[in-house]
Amino acid sequence: MISRFLMVIAAIVLLATNADAMTLEGQCQFQFFSKSTLHKFDGKGACQPFTMISEQTVQGEELIRTPEIDVLVKGMDSDNAGRDEKMYDMFESDQYPVIKSMFKDLDPEVVLQQLSDKGNIPGHLDFDLQIRDITRPVQASVRKLLVTPEEVSFEMEFNISLADYDLKPPSLLGVIRVDDQVRVDVMVSLTRH
Repeated sequence: MISRFLMVIAAIVLLATNADAMTLEGQCQFQFFSKSTLHKFDGKGACQPFTMISEQTVQGEELIRTPEIDVLVKGMDSDNAGRDEKMYDMFESDQYPVIKSMFKDLDPEVVLQQLSDKGNIPGHLDFDLQIRDITRPVQASVRKLLVTPEEVSFEMEFNISLADYDLKPPSLLGVIRVDDQVRVDVMVSLTRH
């Protein structure tokens, strides 16, 4: 299912009065939540700035091209230097310094059809998440959509399993261990240029 925010972006593209490509400059911040044998903990980070561009194909279709969205592993912070170092080691950040979220092209006509079919049902956003050299599909739920002529903002939430990416959860003395499941909340802002 394609999320409501993409439906709104598609509507903006189709309603644009000029033939110029639309460019949306994006940024996001995120929090991650997990627990260990002793307690729950959280952390935060930000993605690298990204751009979404609509363009017309040779066949005359309008597509929104979405690049990958990158997060620097060493940009994540759990407010505990020792835990952060173990986290960076788990991700093998020297060899794999970036986590990538990869999106597919979007056809606004298809999205508008789904908008008329789905009404105001909250949507989901599907993408591929690459951690180290492993890529897995992810479905995020989307909430708090806000649309103005200049900006689109929303929040999304998804869970990942460290085991799905062959990541061994950090431990302390082999006794205190981080849980396999991690929840990620992302706040996204797209500004039209």
